Amino acid sequence: MARVPYPKKEDLPESERHIYERMARERGTGHIWLAIANQPKILDAMVSLANALRNDTAFERRYRELGVLMVGLVTKSDYEFDHHWNSALQAGVRREQLENLAQFESSPHFDDQERAVLRYAKEATETGNVGDATWSALRRYFDTRQAMEVVLTVAWYNCVVRILLPLQIEHEPGFKRN
Repeated sequence: MARVPYPKKEDLPESERHIYERMARERGTGHIWLAIANQPKILDAMVSLANALRNDTAFERRYRELGVLMVGLVTKSDYEFDHHWNSALQAGVRREQLENLAQFESSPHFDDQERAVLRYAKEATETGNVGDATWSALRRYFDTRQAMEVVLTVAWYNCVVRILLPLQIEHEPGFKRN
């Protein structure tokens, strides 16, 4: 059970209910968002950031999902990994890639560009730093804007798992990984 309640709109002050409505409309009512709803004004800012990272980026969605999955794998966040497994399939990541994610460096299911994203996400998540070779590999495939999108996406999902894990956020009832 999560360490914080999942509030309903009616649990919030009248003046902040519009934030809850925006969350529900734009992000849904997944447990992560409901937990953050305990602090509505911060929720509002986080919804804006999450929307920008999802909808206003130039790099392909499948690269985004690979980076997010690596964050979930490295941090052992089942919630993050499972939810983005489904998103990755929708974005065009192949099932055999998902099944071989932990072995991405040696697996024939990944190309060099995918490995560059995965390596970046793994290093940034494990230590907060990335080696020069990792950065150079990422920049071979992504211009400055796209590289920043990779950096910001990986950073954001590291923030997300640092909310999920200590609050012990569990899967929503009926959630299934495809």
